Amino acid sequence: MAANGSEKAFCELKLHDCRSVTIAQRQFRTKFGKQPPSDNSIRMWYVQFKKTRRACNNKSTGSLCVTEEQMEKVRQAFVRSPRKSTVRGNIELGIPQSTVWRILRKSLKLKPYRPMLLQKLQPDDHHRSTTFCTELQAIMEEDGCFERLIFSDECTFHLCGKVNRHDVHVWGTENSKSVELARDSPKVNVFSAVSNFKVYGPFLSEET
Repeated sequence: MAANGSEKAFCELKLHDCRSVTIAQRQFRTKFGKQPPSDNSIRMWYVQFKKTRRACNNKSTGSLCVTEEQMEKVRQAFVRSPRKSTVRGNIELGIPQSTVWRILRKSLKLKPYRPMLLQKLQPDDHHRSTTFCTELQAIMEEDGCFERLIFSDECTFHLCGKVNRHDVHVWGTENSKSVELARDSPKVNVFSAVSNFKVYGPFLSEET
């Protein structure tokens, strides 16, 4: 059966690790969900691998060829510091940034995830939240409660069109990648509130 570059590299490295063609084929079937290459093909690829000490993911010119030593150095470096950037990995390991990135994504099957920042809960937070809800419910049952409630909000508008990039998506056929904006452009702060009787504002304050 025909195998692409990444599948060949997988077979070469697995045979190098476990020294068993059968185990390499079994792990290939588990990973790729299809019949593995023949015994002779895997052994032939491994002989070439031992001669060059390189696992090639592609036969094309300029393809990624990485040594087992490089893969292990990158793996250990990012296990120790998973928040490390590929630029920092390039500086520390002396491996091109593009190679570091491709080893992480193609060989080690890692993905960069953006962490979600959450407020750390304290042991008494649950009790305090329950107490607040109980007291608020009692207040809401009082006569005239809604007449005393005022809801307010504020927002900042930049005249150059700047927005919070975490809260906006731009739909299109191509990725614009970057948008040039004027630094320290004029902006307007808007504050408004609303109650059971009226709307307060909006109040504007200019900043330059």
